[in-house]
This record gives sequence, structure tokens and C-alpha cells, in this order.
Amino acid sequence: MNRRWLITIGIIVLALIVIGVLYEKGLLNFEWQELTMIFAALAGPYAFIKGKLIKDKRAMEILKKQEVRIENEAVHRSVTDEAIEEKQKKIELLNKELELAEKRIEIIEMKKKNVDKEVKEMTVEELQDEAVNYFGS
Repeated sequence: MNRRWLITIGIIVLALIVIGVLYEKGLLNFEWQELTMIFAALAGPYAFIKGKLIKDKRAMEILKKQEVRIENEAVHRSVTDEAIEEKQKKIELLNKELELAEKRIEIIEMKKKNVDKEVKEMTVEELQDEAVNYFGS
């Protein structure tokens, strides 16, 4: 009795393997949808075991490409972050220079107002003397 069960189980396993291989190759496409579903269900264990035992080359290539892409993305992100940080530092430096330039302009404008005020208060003779001092005789 034991031998009969082993032979029966062996035949069933062999049939499932054959069905799985035929289904994987695309040879079990019938017009009758129910029959196709039955064969797909019978091929399921074969596909599961094959997937666990044998690694799919295409899937492995996709995983390797994904790992490379993630590494490249990390490098690109770090380079981009560094470039952004440098530009922010330049912007801060330019803002400081702009503030200094604005303060210089304010000082120059105040000096100009003081000079204009002094010039308005000068007499004609003082204006002529200053003109001679600046431009020569």
C-alpha cells in the first residue's frame, strides 16, 4: 500500500510539474476560461517552488539596477545639497555686502546734505575761495 501511495504522489507531482512548465511556456491557453483557470491553479505550486528555488535573472537585474539607481540618487542628492548650501552662503555674503553698500550710500548722502547746507550758508567770497582751492586759479 505504501508503494502505491508513493507512485500516486509521484505521478501527481510529475503532472503538476508538467502542467506548470506548459503553463509557463504559454501552451495552456484555452478558449474555455474555466479550464485555463484550473490549469493556472494547478501550475501555482510549481511556480511558487520554482520562484523560491531558482532566482529569476530578470528580477535580479531589476533589483541590481534599482540598487545602482538608489546609490546614484544618494550621490546626486549629496552633490546637489552641497551646491545649494554653497549658493546660500554666497547669497548671505552678498546680502551682507549689500547692507554695507547701503550704509555707505546713506553716509555719503548725509555728507552731501551737510556739504549742500554749508555751501548755502557760504558767502560769495567764500565760494570763490573754495573754488580756487579745488580747481586752482
